[in-house]
Amino acid sequence: MTEEAESSSSLRSSTSPSGDGRVTVVGTAHVSADSVEEVERTVDEERPDVVAVELDEGRYQQMKGEGAEQDIEARDLLRGNTVFQFLAYWMLSYVQTRLGDRFDIEPGADMKAAIDTAEDLGIGVALVDRDIQVTIQRFWARMTFVEKLKMVGSLFLGLFGLGGEPEEEFSMDEITDADVVTAMMEEFRRFSPGGAEALIDERDAFIAHRLVALREQGYHVVAIVGAGHRKGIEGYLDNPSTLPPMESLVGTESGSWFSPFKLLGYLFTLGFLAFFFLLVMAGVNDAFLLKLFVAWFLFNGFFAFTLAKLAGARWTSAGVGGAVAWLTSVNPLLAPGWFAGYVELRHTSVDIGDISRLNEILSDEESPIRDLLSRMFDVPLFQLIMVVALTNIGSMIASFLFPFTVLPWLAPEIGGVSGLMNELIAGAENSAELIWGLVS
Repeated sequence: MTEEAESSSSLRSSTSPSGDGRVTVVGTAHVSADSVEEVERTVDEERPDVVAVELDEGRYQQMKGEGAEQDIEARDLLRGNTVFQFLAYWMLSYVQTRLGDRFDIEPGADMKAAIDTAEDLGIGVALVDRDIQVTIQRFWARMTFVEKLKMVGSLFLGLFGLGGEPEEEFSMDEITDADVVTAMMEEFRRFSPGGAEALIDERDAFIAHRLVALREQGYHVVAIVGAGHRKGIEGYLDNPSTLPPMESLVGTESGSWFSPFKLLGYLFTLGFLAFFFLLVMAGVNDAFLLKLFVAWFLFNGFFAFTLAKLAGARWTSAGVGGAVAWLTSVNPLLAPGWFAGYVELRHTSVDIGDISRLNEILSDEESPIRDLLSRMFDVPLFQLIMVVALTNIGSMIASFLFPFTVLPWLAPEIGGVSGLMNELIAGAENSAELIWGLVS
């Protein structure tokens, strides 16, 4: 990835460099008809060697109709936080689609106009943006847990019209002055500097790296980028020595090792293991321990299975999610939804085009929410995300309810809740005696 980013491989098609190494940056709005006209006029007047566009290979293929139905690999979709990264990608796509509908222009029309004009004039095309999946992954990894909750909450409130109407309407002049996506992300900068850095600042530097490389090879370049990126890119073009190393702009990030959610998961795991260990050390009879385990298995399985079915999972998928819920609920590194999702993907496939289909459904402002949800569940990607999410939520609900519902029901066998507490205390005392005997 680094070698590709540093080389001239950004050239999708090219002509020989004229030796006039310079770059003209055109800032556009991705949903503005005026921007389309400006792009066509500038390329025609400048007649550069290369037209550089703010696209990566995947988005270029989609725009050209070469990869609109790219399958999403199961391991990519279900690994780690990738489901939530797709929500972030969907949010950005949805905002552009809605604004494009409002101003009656296809999102990305400026980039398409640049490519079409270049091809008509026999001018080379360079794809200079970072892979969108890398950008979204780094964007998600840089956000804090609270910021992620706010983002996902805002997405769903906005999608279903629960957030109220915006206080300020966009005018076309305002749209042309700033890239829509970047303008929205500037709002994130106020509470998520890390997320904005990945989405805006890093891409400014990445694009500038590629433009500098083209300039140094003697190409006259017209670069078509979102207006929100223009200032940052031009700053780097004027002072290339200030560019951060390309190695720092590529690859994925693991995110913060600490979060309240992870801490809660580890504490729950520790408490669960300590609970059973102390009962064993107290000498509680095996029959009670077996009943306790069976109750834990069934209680977790029931909630995970039921919510998976509510999300539309197949019986086999829901069954697998329910069967592993007892284990995954005490291991924060695993989730039953992943297992249910893998089984679900054996019977269906999802692709990037599902995001466009979701945007089309949500652009219907007349249908009731119930009808919108029903149609959204017909889209494989949305259904898969909901199966994964609700299976996990079911297991989480069961884990937190178990001590307050099932445990008091079983406790009478050993003297009720007070008897259970006595057994735990006895287990702690026996453990302390055992440890003391080993060290003394």
